[in-house]
Amino acid sequence: MSISPDGGGAGAPFGTDYQRAAGVGSEDLSRQRVSRQVFELVERRNDPVMRRQVETTIRSRRAQLNLPAFDVLRDPDGRGDTFHIPGEIIVTTRTWQNEGARAYLTARGLTRAELGCEDLTEELVRLVSSARTQDLDDTVTELRLRGFAASLTHMAPLARPVVKGLGGPALGPSLEPFEEYPRFGSDGAGKAPTVAIIDTGITSQTRSDGWLASVERTPDHPSVHGGATNVDPLDALPRPDQYLDYAAGHGTFVAGVVQQVAPGATIRMYRALQSDGIGTELEVACAMIRAVKDGAQIVNLSLGCQTRFDSPSLPIAAALDVIARHEKVPGETLIIASAGNYGDTRPTWPAAFRRVVSVGGLAGDLRPTSWSSRGFWVDCSAVGEGILSTFVEGRESYEFTPYPDDFGPDSFARWSGTSFSAPQVAGAVARLVQERGLPPRQALAVLIDAGDPVPDFGQALNILPGL
Repeated sequence: MSISPDGGGAGAPFGTDYQRAAGVGSEDLSRQRVSRQVFELVERRNDPVMRRQVETTIRSRRAQLNLPAFDVLRDPDGRGDTFHIPGEIIVTTRTWQNEGARAYLTARGLTRAELGCEDLTEELVRLVSSARTQDLDDTVTELRLRGFAASLTHMAPLARPVVKGLGGPALGPSLEPFEEYPRFGSDGAGKAPTVAIIDTGITSQTRSDGWLASVERTPDHPSVHGGATNVDPLDALPRPDQYLDYAAGHGTFVAGVVQQVAPGATIRMYRALQSDGIGTELEVACAMIRAVKDGAQIVNLSLGCQTRFDSPSLPIAAALDVIARHEKVPGETLIIASAGNYGDTRPTWPAAFRRVVSVGGLAGDLRPTSWSSRGFWVDCSAVGEGILSTFVEGRESYEFTPYPDDFGPDSFARWSGTSFSAPQVAGAVARLVQERGLPPRQALAVLIDAGDPVPDFGQALNILPGL
């Protein structure tokens, strides 16, 4: 029950524990579908026609429910697209309190609006306008040149809203019932930690095999920010149509990854993204603070965005500051985020913050992948191709995948992306906290020390097997 470099090959902190626990069943079709997922991650981000089609579809669906729309700014230097809430910007309170900055913003037609997140009202100011996103971007650029902190409001999707749902998930074999699954870490010297997962939420469906049965479901709440709901509606956009939404089940899948690696951990789910996989950076920031106030020791964020100017997200930065002030012991909360599926070295936020553990995605043999974000800011990586985990009951639509699956009760699926590498690290830290009685940051140090260095991917960790 301890970290060991032996028995599982290089970078295998737990030997062959999870290889033995892998699902059983025919994998021929799954292997083909995982190959398709990887192809989509690599190729579709470079396909402008596909990007436009998916963006248009998602916009149309969101409009029918009066959800926030998003605009796309195409980088003139070809460094990538960024996604924004139209008609608003965010500045720091310090910027707003400066007489010159406030006068400039007022002259540009911006007015202060409700932030919608009580925990951040002393940190940030939200400003709205009828101006075009490009004009607001010019305003932000001017403010930055004058030395003021300001930003368009970014969307914080599941790595990228134009590729995540394509090519998967794929129907996978079943794991054994939860009661029969190995109790990794449960007989250790420490108390099981609480892992918060900020994502699309958890399905309200209950499983007969015991997986995720202990995860609390809370009902809908009328408030967008700070509301109690953590239930993924699965079929809500643009309206119930008998098909799973674009990113339905993502949070449920992530939760299953954590529970496989750390069966004893307490998992709490927070819904900051809609079932199309899109939320704002402000919604994510609010959920982070809520999770820590609720007692989470480890927070998993399988989401992220690239930003204009590659600058850190103002709401996430503010949330990290609030969390640091809330901690009784400095650094006692460990925040882990997926590095993103952008296939380049541009920073993805929140992963690129120094205070956040960034996790990239590797192939099954721990080789670098071409689809994962990478760079000096990536701390560690885990297998991200064909990961097996819990999924939801429902039917996929041909609108988002050429190979739709019909998922029955107690379904498992295979999915690919850094979204599913990050929760392996979160679960591994949770296991070590319970197994060795270590605080999360010390547990992370032990875990990282057992990894195998891979250039631009940090320390490679072989935890759950892929396909």
